[in-house]
Amino acid sequence: MIDHLDDKIIEILKKDSRRPFVEIANELEVSEGTIRSRVKKLFEEGIIQAFTIKTSSKNVKALVEVKIDVNVNTSEIADQIASFEGVSEVYEVTGEEDIVAIIDVTSSPQLNEIIERIRRYDNVESTRTRLILKEHFGAD
Repeated sequence: MIDHLDDKIIEILKKDSRRPFVEIANELEVSEGTIRSRVKKLFEEGIIQAFTIKTSSKNVKALVEVKIDVNVNTSEIADQIASFEGVSEVYEVTGEEDIVAIIDVTSSPQLNEIIERIRRYDNVESTRTRLILKEHFGAD
């Protein structure tokens, strides 16, 4: 169970996962050892799953929405799409489409190749692609 201090630690690490524990401790007015043990516990419990970085887009970035046939294991298809080179994130979603993949590649032909690979699955009914024109990042 996470408490208010854990929430604050997570909020800080979401903004900068490389932030030194001593700086976090000073900001939250606790010891560095407290921060270290809390982060270790959050990681062991699976609340923090990874420490990652954000990079600028390579050139062509798009959302590809995928509609799947009824009674198909959506997770299996989502996992396969997530393994494609150039796919940065995959989500199972509600609504008209079942899967949304975020593609980040260096060229339109590469984007098209990924879309064609997705369309080759027998259980894929349709895809809809939306090019990302501009990104805005939130506080996290």
